[in-house]
Amino acid sequence: MKKYILFFLSALLVDIIISNLILKNTKYWDSNRWGKKWWRISSSIYHHDILPNTDQIEVWGGQIKQRLITNSLGFRDKEVRKIEKVNLQQKRILLIGDSFIEGSGLNFEYTFAGQLQRDLGSDFEVLNSAVGSYSPSIYYKKVKYYIEEGYKFDQALVFLDVSDIYDEMFIKFNEQGNILTYEETKERPFYKKVFYSAGRLLRDNSTVFRFLYILSDRSELIKNYIKLKIKASKELKKSFFETKRDDVMFYRMTHIDRGFWTFNDKKFNEIQEGLSQSEKYLIKLFELLKKNEINSTLIVYPWPTQILYGDEYHEKYWKFFSEQYEINFLSIYDKFKSKDKKDFIFKNFIYGDIHWNLSGTKIVNEAILSSVNF
Repeated sequence: MKKYILFFLSALLVDIIISNLILKNTKYWDSNRWGKKWWRISSSIYHHDILPNTDQIEVWGGQIKQRLITNSLGFRDKEVRKIEKVNLQQKRILLIGDSFIEGSGLNFEYTFAGQLQRDLGSDFEVLNSAVGSYSPSIYYKKVKYYIEEGYKFDQALVFLDVSDIYDEMFIKFNEQGNILTYEETKERPFYKKVFYSAGRLLRDNSTVFRFLYILSDRSELIKNYIKLKIKASKELKKSFFETKRDDVMFYRMTHIDRGFWTFNDKKFNEIQEGLSQSEKYLIKLFELLKKNEINSTLIVYPWPTQILYGDEYHEKYWKFFSEQYEINFLSIYDKFKSKDKKDFIFKNFIYGDIHWNLSGTKIVNEAILSSVNF
């Protein structure tokens, strides 16, 4: 038995040496997506952020490469640059939102912020504070932080995503009122930390273990695709073999669980805690903006799910909320209507995903330009 253990350890050592000296510089190593996104950082005040003054090629969604550039505030931008606390030469527009407004899957010039900056011109400075998985409490905490730091804004556009209400249910606070980070809320037992750390260490330094991870990863992708295809075939009342890739991707784009609460009574009842907390922090946010004489608008928009199935809650709920608290409200749902819903969704959203592609982002930009008084 000792001989086998010794042989295994010797083979593993040779594997690690060869992997680090030779194979780490090959495409075999670079082509995989496990590299840590160290520029995606935790925040002790508002949960998470992007590292300031960074310029990275980031793999998003498993295969799309986007160039991620941030300014001195950690906001996505066209270039690394210093943002002054006060801008007396330009009217400053602050964008507040989650991954849709961050611009997932798109280089900056194609994001909403990039298009809006281009169309508003040199008299305006568009600052994009949005980051994926943000929600109302994070919006409030982040904006409050920068205002207290002395940054001045003239106008704020607050984009409330369908998923924000769901995400808000998982936000927790410490005794100081700051939002707990993912690491703080997902504390693992010591033995699990050791197990996962050892796994990552072997994956990143051993060719054999890296191959096993690749095999596992590919198998998982195939398994998930087959599951989706089965669900899509049932939904469309087609046989498994008649169901095409477009059918599967359309099903995936329109059947995200977190989007069901807007038209399903049972799901709506399940997210009441998220609604309540979202209301609480949106009220705080708009009061903060008003106190600092920042013109503001609350904006809602649909996912592919809402385009296909309609929306009984999200749009109406926040319209009524805005009327109650005298908040400027804008719905751009009407800009996402079409007789051929499937064709429209494919044209305006990233294939197989819920986020806008370049065409969909243009729709949003044009809707904002025509409806908001800048």
